[in-house]
Amino acid sequence: MPDSQDADIARFTKWARRVRPLGHVLRRIEYRPESMPDLVGRPVVMVANHRSLADVFLAVEALDHYDLPARCLVRAKYFENGIAGRWLSTIGCIPAGDGNRESVDIALETLAAGRPVAVMIEGRIVPPDRRESDGMGEIRPGFVEIARKADAEILPIGIVGSDDIWRSRGSLPRVPWRGRAKVVLTTGTTISVDGKSDEVVIAETRAMIAGYLAES
Repeated sequence: MPDSQDADIARFTKWARRVRPLGHVLRRIEYRPESMPDLVGRPVVMVANHRSLADVFLAVEALDHYDLPARCLVRAKYFENGIAGRWLSTIGCIPAGDGNRESVDIALETLAAGRPVAVMIEGRIVPPDRRESDGMGEIRPGFVEIARKADAEILPIGIVGSDDIWRSRGSLPRVPWRGRAKVVLTTGTTISVDGKSDEVVIAETRAMIAGYLAES
């Protein structure tokens, strides 16, 4: 397992650093803060809002920036595309959604091996007309189950500006004729699931991400 995981992380890092020059043409990223908060030595489930297909590429680059080569849960349908599916598999993404319980097992194995996992907790891209007043769509509860079973902390992350790179319903990224889009990724403290109901954890997570979105 260690040798296999080291190879997986090496592939993730290699691709993250290939993505960066291309992404630099399309956007500027501001990390708030520049360094990741103390993760207290526990397994971590990173969770974020989802506004664009660009979020996957931003996540890969951001996770490399923070030196956290997480395995990202991605909707299974994207693995059905030949090129995209092979790339997602190469960087260690986990097919999820549509009642796929195997994704939970893989996420738990990943956390037990000491590698974080990352989840877009709305489960799908949320265009502007489907967002609530706090800027988010409906949150799916699967991330709480993963965190609870793995005895993990939850680290909320807010992403703003990704849909200026690639519109929520767009088939291709936008060409930056008028300058590159600015993307802001904000994070802060972790959330514990200990002694809390799923509803309380979801509410706390939503409130923290919504606060980040409002600040950006």
